[in-house]
Amino acid sequence: MTDKTIERFFCNNCKNETKHDVQSEYKKRMDDDQVWLLERNLIVECRGCENVQLVKKTLFSEDIEPIGYDATGDVEYRENWDENIYPPVTYRSAPDWFEDLPDATLRDVSSEIYKSLQSGSRYLATFGSRTLIDRLMVLVVGDEGTFRKGLKALKEEKKISEHEENILTPVIEAGNAAAHRRWVPTEEELTTILDTVEGLIHRLLVLPQLAEELKGSVPSRTYNKTSNTPTTVKKPSTIVEKIEAAPKHLKSLYKNLESRLKALGEDVKVSPQKHYMAFRRTRNFASVQMYNQKEILRVYLNLDPEAFELDADFMRDVRQIGHYGTGNLEFTITSEADLEKVSEFIIQSYNAS
Repeated sequence: MTDKTIERFFCNNCKNETKHDVQSEYKKRMDDDQVWLLERNLIVECRGCENVQLVKKTLFSEDIEPIGYDATGDVEYRENWDENIYPPVTYRSAPDWFEDLPDATLRDVSSEIYKSLQSGSRYLATFGSRTLIDRLMVLVVGDEGTFRKGLKALKEEKKISEHEENILTPVIEAGNAAAHRRWVPTEEELTTILDTVEGLIHRLLVLPQLAEELKGSVPSRTYNKTSNTPTTVKKPSTIVEKIEAAPKHLKSLYKNLESRLKALGEDVKVSPQKHYMAFRRTRNFASVQMYNQKEILRVYLNLDPEAFELDADFMRDVRQIGHYGTGNLEFTITSEADLEKVSEFIIQSYNAS
């Protein structure tokens, strides 16, 4: 095509219908006696965000219908094109915090749920939501055997209120109906199910960590000695800001840790995230957080806590505890001696990544 045309399509990135440049088009027509099928295959680019996608439009001769007459008396027709977009229009995106969930099963199942939504499989998404609740119960209160017992344990341990139990019960029943009776919810009903499941996971596993981060970033209140008026001091919020603002001892400790991690191999990549520093090969093998007020570093490694005898003052099993970054084994580092002790574990995590 020499002259690009402009048409309107739904943009997966902008999340609404926008103007697109048609970068390329291939047409195909199939005739059979009195009927025909016209197919248009388009490569289009959003004029707003420059997102590129493939659009397939088909028009069957029987899908053209008269709608009235024009000013000259000729019949006007409407073409009812069937339209498919690739990648498929995203029904719902996963929350950003799903990537930092402390449990690999929750991350994997949630990923499969949002993939199934792209193909319109509300049945699989509903059944998957039931699985998420089941896994969440195991993480928070242990395996109670049944959903009913799990709900009871959540309530008895004050993890959920009676009001939340009343909200969660029909969501679990919806999952049971999808699994055993092939019930499929409407889009509105599925939205309710996902809102409920995401909200519970966020409150039980994510919010505690967010609250800890918030405590470290809220500005402290000081007084101007000259005017005796209160002022605020902004605290660093990102990991990069925290490293720059860290006390001398803690910054030195981090730099030493960073050097050890980088020295493991030329394939080590350092990727600053908002709340932690990720060190990776094919996947993260160490996630490092910094707490300037407490003057500690926390390192999360991809190791199985059950394979080690845990030192309670130094190591912690965090498979059921929300935290940023990936890794099931947490190490608290406050000194060079702690750094020496964690080194052997870091090497094991590196080799396994």
